[in-house]
Amino acid sequence: MPDKVSSHRRFLKKAERDMKQLYDEGEYSTYIGRYTQYRDHTAPELELIEKYYEARLRTDGADFIVDDALLAMNEGAGDYETHMYYLLSALIELGRYFEVIEFSDHLMEESIPQGFRIEVAALRHRAKKALDENRPEPQEPEVTPDDFRGMMQYEKLEVLAKWTDEQNARYTGLVRRLLPEAEDYQLITFMLLYLREAGDSTPVEFEKFGKKVRRKPSELELLEETELSEVVLQGVLEGVEERMPEFHESARAMVMSHIIHCYPLTPDVNPDSLIDSYLLILHEMLNLEYERKSDADENALRWIRSMEESIAARR
Repeated sequence: MPDKVSSHRRFLKKAERDMKQLYDEGEYSTYIGRYTQYRDHTAPELELIEKYYEARLRTDGADFIVDDALLAMNEGAGDYETHMYYLLSALIELGRYFEVIEFSDHLMEESIPQGFRIEVAALRHRAKKALDENRPEPQEPEVTPDDFRGMMQYEKLEVLAKWTDEQNARYTGLVRRLLPEAEDYQLITFMLLYLREAGDSTPVEFEKFGKKVRRKPSELELLEETELSEVVLQGVLEGVEERMPEFHESARAMVMSHIIHCYPLTPDVNPDSLIDSYLLILHEMLNLEYERKSDADENALRWIRSMEESIAARR
């Protein structure tokens, strides 16, 4: 039986004022101790109960909230909605997201006040979001050399592009192993670009146009930084834009296919002659006269046509 002094109304009012001051000053641990004593003498008001739960949350006491809230609801003590709200909040703090979702789903089936329904829905959303964020991403199956060999050409290019974009160095060994087997020049180019992006500094060997080449991938240029891209492609596109802009994309596709086909090798041809030669060929394809036809170099024309023939032979 509580003693008469500590349960006196005047004593309880002073205890309430002291607790509120402790809470406002951030003395949460002291507030919890005083509240526990106070609760032994009388049923606390809703404001003090809420402050108790908040103090517990601020002192990593979520597990105490679960016990106290469940006990209070079983005994029918105080405001049910408040105890349930803090029970769900504590379960979220403890990472018990499935229980929050289960409790919330049951509550949503009951006839509860609209304001409380909104609060429950918000807590369920928090739990669902946390559950989704903590769920590990499904691990992609390991690609083996046989898997890669069995892919269609476009699938090989797609997976190489994905690994390159992700800067995923996981498959450098696989790509190095399969590079000497590759016969398609476009595939060889993207295998080299992948190794370059992965920072592979060990020399690799590959074959293009009947020549065996040995290069360090890490020292290769980006495709966009080669002379064929920065000078020749840009020059051709400027000429096309000036004379036949409707064929801009077709011209880009043609020149880019040659750049990809021969990378990282470069033709021993003057870049300006290559530009004029490309423009001459494009004009001829459209039955148009190119006014600078004399600037086209025979060696450049021969190289462009050899690219077209080589690409056609490997399709």
